Amino acid sequence: MERPLDTVRPSSMKQQREKKSETLEVRLPHSKKEAFKAACEAEGITASHAVRTFIDAYLRRSRQMKAKRIAKDISMTLIRNPLKTTGGLAAAATAIVGFFSLALPSVADTDVQPIAPPTPSYPIELSQQGVSAKCKSTFNVSKEGFVETGIEVDCTHPGFVEVTRKAIQSLRFEPRVVDGEPVRMTGIVYPIEYRIEPGIEEISGPEAPN
Repeated sequence: MERPLDTVRPSSMKQQREKKSETLEVRLPHSKKEAFKAACEAEGITASHAVRTFIDAYLRRSRQMKAKRIAKDISMTLIRNPLKTTGGLAAAATAIVGFFSLALPSVADTDVQPIAPPTPSYPIELSQQGVSAKCKSTFNVSKEGFVETGIEVDCTHPGFVEVTRKAIQSLRFEPRVVDGEPVRMTGIVYPIEYRIEPGIEEISGPEAPN
C-alpha cells in the first residue's frame, strides 16, 4: 500500500534523498578493535562517532596539505634579472603565472645581480582567503655579497612581511668590484607582488635579458 502524501514532511523527503547506505569496511586485528571500542567507551563516545570525527579531521588536514603543496610548488624563482640600487623600484624579473604570481616591473639598472634567487612562500591562510599583496624590501649587501641585517620590508598586507624578509635574507649577490676591490652595496630595492590567479595552472616566467 502506498503511503499517503499528507504524511510525508519536506524534511523527511530531504533526508530520504541523502544517501547514507554506503559502508566503509576497515579490517583490524581483534585485539586492536576491542582496544578501540574500550577507548571510545572510556571517552563516552561511540566507535562510529570516533571514526566520523577522524575522517572529518583527516579531510581538513588533506585540504591544508594540498594548499601547502601548491604553495611549495609555486614558490620558486622570483628574480633572475639585475636590480636597481640607490632609490626607485627595481625589477622583479620573473612573473609566476599560476596559483600565485609575481609582478614584473620594468627593468632598470643592471649593476646588481643576485647569484641565487629567493624562494618566498605564499602564506597558506592568506592564499586560501585569496589575499594578495605588494611588498618592497630595501637592504644593504656586504662586500662578500651577503644581505645584511636590518632589512626594511613594506607590504600592503602585514601577513606577507615575514615571509618576504626571510626570502630576501636568503639572497646572495656577486660582490661588486670597484678599482679591483669588493665594495659594500647600499639601498638595494627589491619589489615582490603576491597575487592569486585562480583557474590558471601554467607556471611560466620571462627570460632574463641578454
